[in-house]
Amino acid sequence: MDADSPYCVVNDYVATALGTAMGVPVPPGTLVKLGPGWGFLSLGFGEHGKRPPPADFEELAVDRPWEATGVVVLDQWIANPDRHDGNLAYMASLGVAAFDHDQALFGACPPGEGIDSLRQTLDRRVSRHELVPYLKTIEHLQSWITRAQSITRMELGRIVWTCVDAGLLSRLEAETLVEFLEYRQLNIGRFITESYSEFTSVTEWTLDTTGGE
Repeated sequence: MDADSPYCVVNDYVATALGTAMGVPVPPGTLVKLGPGWGFLSLGFGEHGKRPPPADFEELAVDRPWEATGVVVLDQWIANPDRHDGNLAYMASLGVAAFDHDQALFGACPPGEGIDSLRQTLDRRVSRHELVPYLKTIEHLQSWITRAQSITRMELGRIVWTCVDAGLLSRLEAETLVEFLEYRQLNIGRFITESYSEFTSVTEWTLDTTGGE
């Protein structure tokens, strides 16, 4: 359960909702009332109620390239620079789970500085994603980009405005966040193409991205 700052709660909630809409393996979660404020509650992932061991990224990329690619695309969309083996789990018996997205979107900016933070991050690609060097194929990239880009503005607004109704965001912050998500949604392919040199295990680059602005 996350009971951190309002922005951190929003980051986790929105990222989880977007991942779910895309079909990325993220444990389902929801906003919950915690006294006078709100927190984010997510289902655990592991066996017998224990936290899963750190993911072996090389094993994950080889065994589950589809899911691994989906996590990379989601993180690029939500500007998440903090994916590591403590918040990406893989167990052959259970599957893959990406969780704890609290450094995405607004990041860890101080209260009231969310709009400035989004504007500063708007056109910033996620570089040195820890999973990228282990991907041996990019055959699934375009499918995941298409999935992300199929989520409509109406759906983005529904997800974000839930945070307004909970008092976690102002209307202006929510409008700015929707615009942020739309822009990065359109430019996911460009951001990934700009990172092509980091896909060091891929021998042939075949992603064709002509969209963006």
